Amino acid sequence: MAGLTVVALVVGVTAWAAARRREVDHAVWWLPLTFCLTGVLGVTLALRGGEAGRAECVINHEITEPLHTTQGLWNLAMFVPLGLFGVLALRRPLPVLVGVLALPCLIELAQALAPFVSGICDSADVEMNVGGGVLGVAAGLVLVRGRVAWRSWARPTLIVAGALAVAGPAVFQTAITAYHVDGSSVRDAHGDEREAAERVIRQAFGDRYPVGSVRISPGIDGYNGWMSIQIADGFPAELMWPGGRHLTVDFEDSPHPARSGFPVPGATAPHDTQDAYRIAHSYMTSHYPWAESASWHDTRPVGSKAESGWLTSWRFKERGVAMPRSLDVRINRSGRVSQLLVDFGPKQVELPARLISAQQAEEIVRKEQKKSGADLSRLRIHADTLRTERAKGWQGPWRVVWSVRVTDHRCTPHGSGAANGCEPYDTVLDAGTGEIYG
Repeated sequence: MAGLTVVALVVGVTAWAAARRREVDHAVWWLPLTFCLTGVLGVTLALRGGEAGRAECVINHEITEPLHTTQGLWNLAMFVPLGLFGVLALRRPLPVLVGVLALPCLIELAQALAPFVSGICDSADVEMNVGGGVLGVAAGLVLVRGRVAWRSWARPTLIVAGALAVAGPAVFQTAITAYHVDGSSVRDAHGDEREAAERVIRQAFGDRYPVGSVRISPGIDGYNGWMSIQIADGFPAELMWPGGRHLTVDFEDSPHPARSGFPVPGATAPHDTQDAYRIAHSYMTSHYPWAESASWHDTRPVGSKAESGWLTSWRFKERGVAMPRSLDVRINRSGRVSQLLVDFGPKQVELPARLISAQQAEEIVRKEQKKSGADLSRLRIHADTLRTERAKGWQGPWRVVWSVRVTDHRCTPHGSGAANGCEPYDTVLDAGTGEIYG
């Protein structure tokens, strides 16, 4: 930062000296104008952290959000001097106004596309930069009491503005992937959002745990966001938001999981799988009685010799496909609920007339691996789960997918192979069309 300050000062003095030699009116204002412009370009294009040239941009739908963040206010303040000193130096408001409107857009495009520029392209930055620049122009007009040349340089300014107005959107549409978010930072929940959080916690645990702070982390393109709910002495639960479809609570992260888990009335420490199922079933009938009608349930130990307890799962299935509605309850060794995963989705969705079999799904993934140059002799490909999911988080159409596990034989049960980049991973394949998603 000190180096940038020196460079900006040198540039400013040079611009002032050049304006003075050319006997430009109001030459003194060229020093602060070029000093601030150099500083802005340095901070936004050279000194920002982040991955360079990602060709991605975040479009923030929460217009007022940056007004409540430190970064947003800095972005606003940073452009005020450009508008102010631009008017004082040029006394031509039109080119200055076009400049403060265009420069933030050009900076964000550079952050998204230029390989030598680090930073994150974000519409909130443009919003605040433009706002600051316009405020600076307004302040400059007040200081000069309107004694400016509105028509001077008007024609070339409008030509340049028109060219940028055409070229900028064209580049954005063709070269940049836009991610739409309902806010780009974590924020406090309010109103109906907080009521939704209190409702799901009350259903899961009754009145045992008062709800503390509730914060929302926005998702991409309006989906896959999360609501973090503080319960049990600051312990967080997570609720998918918007939509509120998934609830996850995991008391095992507590320093004392045996005591922090939710106690089931009448339960004692389980000795085996049957004991654990009876406790989980008792909890289910009290809090999620809809799971009683599930077409399938299973209780299995977690860890060798069930040192982490037992997990009971309830599923609604049709034609072998797991429906969205589901319940998972883990009972720990002390007989308490230590983990809870609930999906409040529908019990039944429309399925394609024809579904790809497990063998067909494995063959599709095998061919894809072969195309990528993988050594098939080292891979084990297994169609693990046939389930439903939304194409776009909480609001897209439902689709049926195979989760296909790909395992390299070099990976060992102890995980030593992970260091060699052979960690098992899942490939998601549309069970209706055979399309691979990832």
